[in-house]
Amino acid sequence: MESTYSTASIEPSQRFAYWQEVVCRHCIPAASVPLSGNQFDGSLRVRTLGTLIISELIAPQHRWQRDGAHIRTGPNDSFWVGLMMKGEGRLAQSGRTVVQREGDMVLYDAARPFEFELAAGTICIVEVPRKVLDFRFPLADTLTATCIGADMPIGHLLAQMIRESAARDLSGNQGSSGSLVGSAIVDMLAATLEIQAGRPAHVSAHEALVERTKAYIDRHLDVASLDVEQLAAAQSVSSRTLTRAFAQQGSTPMSWLWRRRLEASYCALKEGHARNVTEAALRFGFSDLSHFSRAFRKVYGMSPLTLKKLRS
Repeated sequence: MESTYSTASIEPSQRFAYWQEVVCRHCIPAASVPLSGNQFDGSLRVRTLGTLIISELIAPQHRWQRDGAHIRTGPNDSFWVGLMMKGEGRLAQSGRTVVQREGDMVLYDAARPFEFELAAGTICIVEVPRKVLDFRFPLADTLTATCIGADMPIGHLLAQMIRESAARDLSGNQGSSGSLVGSAIVDMLAATLEIQAGRPAHVSAHEALVERTKAYIDRHLDVASLDVEQLAAAQSVSSRTLTRAFAQQGSTPMSWLWRRRLEASYCALKEGHARNVTEAALRFGFSDLSHFSRAFRKVYGMSPLTLKKLRS
């Protein structure tokens, strides 16, 4: 689905007000001011790709500021990836400031205040649901207001995917192409962020054990019988040692397992990769559908069936 908005047909004195209303409605609520004394001319094209929303924004110089009031009243359950197509911008968030030039990508967190100033130019913004990205890369919020993917081949691939997706209509007769491309973009984004975040040069034995176990869990979410003893045996340690290692990070092996199962089920329903709730539950190790629904509602504030209906 695609929608296009332009100030061209709006009275000059009302153009910025119209622009602010449209951008707030389709992107994110924030206060904005024009910074150019010239007539304001802007356009916005919004396209849906599965769980993602891609917006191409063309405008003269202006500034956006999102504060606590906007966060309390507006949506804050998404990350944004901004790809500068033409011109220059400056983003300040989480105590960091980054200048964004043509070809640069930056990450915003809608749950935190930020200030963004766009010089005359074009920017492509990809809205990614927080839970969808968190499932693939839980540390995304540590990389806001930094230039991501710079000088990395995978970053260039991600930027190219965003450009192509913004330029091409993948809806209509192409069935689920949009959803598949959207999922591919999130996978590429998560991989880019993971490489950007890097790994500590030295980690303790317990930290390494926890990381190996988490990776093992992600590969075996479909094993309903998975328990602490099996997890420990897979790492050639005792269940007591494994439990102690997770405790140092304020967690337990089973709570992490259940969290990842719920996140995987959520993503499958949200992205349309599960035909129904039963498939989403059984695929990721839930054999008791009633327990699955209760746990899902407790974490996400809605039943899995409600999420499936919203996706449909």
